[in-house]
Amino acid sequence: MRLSEIMAMANSLAGCADTPPDSEIYLDGDVRRVFVGIDVDVGELLLARHLGADGVIAHHPIGSTARLGIPSVIEQHEQQMRSAGIAAEIAHDLMLARRQPVAHALHTANYDRVVDAARQLAMPAMNVHLATDIIARKFFIEVVNRAVGGTDLTVGELIGELETIPEMEASLVQPELWLGRPENPVGRWIVQMAAGTNGGAAIYRTYYEHGIDTILAMHIDDAELRKLEHEQPARANLVITGHMPSDSIGMNRLIRAMEQRGLEVIAGSGVIRV
Repeated sequence: MRLSEIMAMANSLAGCADTPPDSEIYLDGDVRRVFVGIDVDVGELLLARHLGADGVIAHHPIGSTARLGIPSVIEQHEQQMRSAGIAAEIAHDLMLARRQPVAHALHTANYDRVVDAARQLAMPAMNVHLATDIIARKFFIEVVNRAVGGTDLTVGELIGELETIPEMEASLVQPELWLGRPENPVGRWIVQMAAGTNGGAAIYRTYYEHGIDTILAMHIDDAELRKLEHEQPARANLVITGHMPSDSIGMNRLIRAMEQRGLEVIAGSGVIRV
């Protein structure tokens, strides 16, 4: 099976018509035994070779146009905000403010260091980011919908439901409430994932101001959390689901599809297999 076929499979599972800009086949090739990790560096490339893998699949971009394409994926924040009832102009301006510093930081990055190593090792390599994040986001939406139903569920009870997800049960990092109180009702909620990176304080505050009570996100920078705490709206809840277990939810769905096609998968670098 070629890596290009695996990319097409990931896009199909996520409902993506085209390969997202933060995902890329760096070096295509036929593979039978692949190393799959959340983060791949030169060390993981050498480890994959040592373990007898003939290809590497990362979740996060490892370089080239995929790494530089992350700002384009941050535009998904605008769509998600508009879907939650936030005015188009406000959503657009907030997205731009979130995208710009990321784009500036990437401008200074040594963006092809790991990709160059893969080419020199003749190791077929690719990454799948947005597609598997979309898969994970859909999964969390289904879980919360089932848990909330028509009940007046509290945030503490919701976290208890999230803890039963197999990837969470197997993880050392558990879902946690970083803003709000466990006894608060879940109320109106969103799953804020699959947009390149987290929304940060300005976007989350705007969600709260527009009637969202509970936000589920994989992660948030501590400085951004401090800003939210400083202007904490009443009954605002922020549930952090955990980066590695949440990313593993999407990657595991792709891994299972690959195994069904007869590929052997070596999971490492943060992937929590269940």
